[in-house]
Amino acid sequence: MLTTLKKVFKSMKWLMLLSGTMIVILGITMLFTPLQNLVTLAIFISISMLISGFSEIVSFYNEEKVHRSGWLLASGILTTLFAVWALFGHGTKTLAAMFPFVFAVWVMSSGVMRIVGSVSLKSEGYGLWCWIMAFGVLGTAFGFLLLFSPVLSEMIISYSIGFMLISYGIDNIIIFFRLKKIGDYIKNSYGELP
Repeated sequence: MLTTLKKVFKSMKWLMLLSGTMIVILGITMLFTPLQNLVTLAIFISISMLISGFSEIVSFYNEEKVHRSGWLLASGILTTLFAVWALFGHGTKTLAAMFPFVFAVWVMSSGVMRIVGSVSLKSEGYGLWCWIMAFGVLGTAFGFLLLFSPVLSEMIISYSIGFMLISYGIDNIIIFFRLKKIGDYIKNSYGELP
């Protein structure tokens, strides 16, 4: 049991270092090629949609006839068709072109929702409603700016993903060094790792 645990521990430790390093490199790549990365992101989303659509269709047929939902089947078919179009009908470039606008609308609508929420909080006597209102106004204005500056929106998306990947990779590398310390403790307590 202890020998098996040691083997798993040792391989996991090195996988953390390897995956962390690769993820950091991917994140740095995202920072230096932000516009090209949106097509890659569109491909990833299209593959995810294909899997999701196929899963919905399979779920529909796995249900008993009494409980089957036509909406689930329709959603699965439409999602699968859209994913196939995106992957094989040059839809990934269209999706990549849409990301900046979708992101801008999302930022703008989040800002509007904060404004609406702050008005509600003000009527309930919540003291910090003005901060929520201020962030809502800033978010709405920023979303409006992004709507008319798709390149800025593309760069923000790519940079956000890049920085997220870098931080995740660094976290894996830190885990490697922590696991190394734990490994040293196991060596001192139970002998050499196999």
